[in-house]
Amino acid sequence: MTIAILYSLPTRRAKHTTFLKADEDTVVSASVVARALSEKGATPLLIGLSEDTIVKTIQSIRADLIINLIDWTGADLPLSLVAMDALTACGIPFAGATKENFQLVDKVVMKKALDRFVLPTARWQVFHTGNEPILETLTYPVIVKLAAEHCSIGLEKTSLVQSKDDLRAVVQDRIKRFSQDVYAEEFISGREFQITVLEQKQGLVMLPPAEIMYKPSESAEFLTFTERWNEEDPLYARSNTVLAVLTEEQHILFESIALRTFTDLKFRDFTRIDARMRGANELLILEANPNPGLDDDEFYSMTISAKAVGLTFPDFLWEIVESVLRRQKISS
Repeated sequence: MTIAILYSLPTRRAKHTTFLKADEDTVVSASVVARALSEKGATPLLIGLSEDTIVKTIQSIRADLIINLIDWTGADLPLSLVAMDALTACGIPFAGATKENFQLVDKVVMKKALDRFVLPTARWQVFHTGNEPILETLTYPVIVKLAAEHCSIGLEKTSLVQSKDDLRAVVQDRIKRFSQDVYAEEFISGREFQITVLEQKQGLVMLPPAEIMYKPSESAEFLTFTERWNEEDPLYARSNTVLAVLTEEQHILFESIALRTFTDLKFRDFTRIDARMRGANELLILEANPNPGLDDDEFYSMTISAKAVGLTFPDFLWEIVESVLRRQKISS
C-alpha cells in the first residue's frame, strides 16, 4: 500500500517571523511518520506542499491513502482550506479532519461549536477590534489567545490578565500586532490534560489520558511560545507530559466528555482534546483538535497514551490507516 504523507512547507510569511520553528516542526514529523509507516510494510510517499502549487501538487498524488499533516494556521489558514478542498476533490481517502471540521482550527469557530453542543468549556469572549464591551460575567484571571494560531504562538507572560483594564490593553495589543481576532477565556488553574480519542474496529475509544506537569515556578501554569520553543529561554521545557492518574469517577467523566466531543464535532479517525480540571470533578475543554500533529516523541501525549495500551507509534498510525480504510469500505 502506498501512503502519501502530505505536509505543509513553511510559507514566505512564516519564514519572516519569529515563529518559524513551529512550522518547521511539521516537516520533521512527516519524516517520522514515513519511517513508522515503513515499519508496518507500507510504501510511504513524502509530499511537501508549497503555498504556490497547492492544487497542482494534490492533484498529482498517486497513492492509496493520504495522511494529512497540513498545518498552516493564522494568516495562512486560508491556504489550508484551499488544500482541504483539493483533498476532498482528489478522490483519494485521507485521514483525519474534513474541511468542515478543519475550520475548527480557528479557535473562535471551535469555541462556538463547543457552546452550541453544550460541551463544557471555560467562559470566553471574542474581540474583533478590541473596543467591544467586556463581558461582566468573566471571572479573572483570564488568558488572551490568538484565534487562528497554534503551537502557543502569541502566548506571552502578559497574556494572563487580572483585570478588565489589563484585558483591554492586551487585547488591543494582540490585534494590532497579529492582525487577527483574539479571544479571552477564564484561566483554569487546575490539572491539565491531553486526551486522545481513536476510532478502532470496536468503536470509539478514549486512550488513557496524558497530563501536563509543570515544574515549580513563579510563572502561571501555561507555556509561552518562547518557553515551548526557544531553548535559550530560562524557563524552556518547564513542563513534561506523563500518564495521568485518575480516579474511576474521573475516568468515566473524561470518557463521556471526550467521546461526546468527538461525535458532536464530527471528527474522524483520531483527535486530541486539551482540557483542564477545575476542582476534582469538573473537566473543561480548552481545545478540540481536528487535525493534531503526529510524532513519536517520549513526551508527546498521543504517543504516551497509545503506548499505555500497548501500541507502538507505528501501531497507532496503523489504527488510523485502518479507520480510514473501514470508512472507505462503508462508503463504497
